[in-house]
Amino acid sequence: MAVVVGFIPTEVGYKALDAARDAAEQRGGPLILVNVVREGVDEDPRHADDLQLETALDRLRRSAVRVQVRQERTEDDIADVLLKVVEEEKAELLVLGIRRQNDLARHLLGLTVQKLLLSARSEVLVV
Repeated sequence: MAVVVGFIPTEVGYKALDAARDAAEQRGGPLILVNVVREGVDEDPRHADDLQLETALDRLRRSAVRVQVRQERTEDDIADVLLKVVEEEKAELLVLGIRRQNDLARHLLGLTVQKLLLSARSEVLVV
């Protein structure tokens, strides 16, 4: 079954990618890597450029499952885009990375993650 990973080119994003690869291999794949680009927000560090996407693919080259990369552009909510991809791909699992900058942040989730946890029709793995 399909596994979708919401990918951002950060340390946390690469950890989520590794967890998604492992989950896709256990489930028989495929793995769909999704990077959401917000229109009108040019300098957002969550936007992966071509080199960062290639680096992510390099991490997945030894994977036994088929890998697909989707860079989705939107003016809408990032969570809505990921939910749409999960539905389109009939994904069984959505993998997300979260930033934990301090002890308090470990107990709080961002709005995007909260929405995905509450709305996804698939299982959600938070790394």
